[in-house]
Amino acid sequence: MFRTLSLLLCLTLIGCFEYEETILFRKPNSGTVEIAYTVPLKKETTESLIKFLPTDISSIQAKIKAKPNSSLVIRDFTFRELEKIEITDTIFKRKGRVSYKIDFDEPSQLEGVLLGTFSAKSKPKSLSIKREFGNMSDHMSNEASVGEKKIIGETLRLLKDGKVLFRVLFPKDSECNSNRGAVGLGNLYYAFPLQDTIENIETKSWDYKIRFY
Repeated sequence: MFRTLSLLLCLTLIGCFEYEETILFRKPNSGTVEIAYTVPLKKETTESLIKFLPTDISSIQAKIKAKPNSSLVIRDFTFRELEKIEITDTIFKRKGRVSYKIDFDEPSQLEGVLLGTFSAKSKPKSLSIKREFGNMSDHMSNEASVGEKKIIGETLRLLKDGKVLFRVLFPKDSECNSNRGAVGLGNLYYAFPLQDTIENIETKSWDYKIRFY
């Protein structure tokens, strides 16, 4: 359920890694999250090789519905197989691009749904978010199959330049403080370097707080 960066990240970084997540917070705390990623595909089907990042809407919805009391619904789902000219690496010959949006009434609904761990504390005029990303090697031996371990070995060398891109959008008259990333007018941008998930044995935490006026 997107609880670690282990298989999810190392398997999606092949040559040109792509995982983008944008959360739009509206007043008071409702909003929309948009997720987009590129994954390698199985040889004969359009099924993703990464079980945590499926390419069909039914599998994504099933993961969300497995969360207790979840009423989240996917919208604007798209999937397309990349053209050969768009694939630059030599490990996987087929890749697919997935994107979708999820509307939420409370940020707490996103707990257990997004990458890593996500926790939210809401007050009438403020919102505090805490996210954590574990070391990639922590769960590699436990979660990876024989085939997945082989893929991991091939992709570890490519992690140096890989990043996960996070964007947080909020009303421009709000105030945001974050221990990571760059805060702008109505936005927060954070590029998470995948190299840290190998070299840093400690869990990487990202905390930010938004005050609404």
